[in-house]
Amino acid sequence: MEWKDWLSVAFTERYCLPSCSGIYVIVDANDYVWYVGQAANIKARWAGKTHHRYPQLIRSNKKRSYRIYWKELSVDLLTEKEKYYIQMFKPELNGCKVKKYLPKQPQVEREIKGLLKILNNPTYLFPVVRSVVAGGYEDNGIHCIIILINANDTRLLFQSMQKRHPPQVKNAWGLYKSYCGKNEQLYQSSSVRAYSFFNYRFEFLELPNIIFYLEENLSISERYVGIIEMLGVQLKAFKYLDIFNELPIEDEYICTNSEGKKCLTNLDYLKYRHRAIKRLQ
Repeated sequence: MEWKDWLSVAFTERYCLPSCSGIYVIVDANDYVWYVGQAANIKARWAGKTHHRYPQLIRSNKKRSYRIYWKELSVDLLTEKEKYYIQMFKPELNGCKVKKYLPKQPQVEREIKGLLKILNNPTYLFPVVRSVVAGGYEDNGIHCIIILINANDTRLLFQSMQKRHPPQVKNAWGLYKSYCGKNEQLYQSSSVRAYSFFNYRFEFLELPNIIFYLEENLSISERYVGIIEMLGVQLKAFKYLDIFNELPIEDEYICTNSEGKKCLTNLDYLKYRHRAIKRLQ
């Protein structure tokens, strides 16, 4: 969050902005960047109510407590740096139409909430456990959440990736690669589909054998699977992590690629992480 090192003023104190050229960002109390802009004179750009985003921002300022951060730059660098920071911060409002109101939630938040809700709706094939949160771990200040899903629901992830979303949602999806503590010369990394949101990374592991095991062994599910709330959504999650002693996570057949390297799988990744993850409440 490079902008945290910049000077700033509260949105209601825009009159204190400097009369210099530079880049500015609008950030809410949850450290979410809503807008990136440039100005030859930042103070003049935000004078009065003339900024084209002012009507949207002022209506939600009481709830979100916006601040304007700025970085002084020469005029000849503004266009280049504005593009750079838009790509870095992926703000909600850049590139979208100016509307009277801001959305109640950033699109990146709405998308992951909707996906989590669907993954926790029972189906005919999975009436008990359709997906389950295995636990979480910290990775350089990022809260990483591991979610086990069945093979059928992988299509939901692809549908989310392929929707006509604003750029920030498409950019939220990516592949998190890991060698699972193995020798990089002998192994090809595992690739985990991940969705990054604020300081969260949701990692989705397609492990149908485990989901079917929980469906077919109701006594195990009743004992180890409970309900947690995250982002306002109720999710199935492991209550006790000693369940990993019960789950079918023994070694599988490992295929090799054209280079003769052993291909690591989602199961390898779970085995690598499960001793470090913590139960979520």
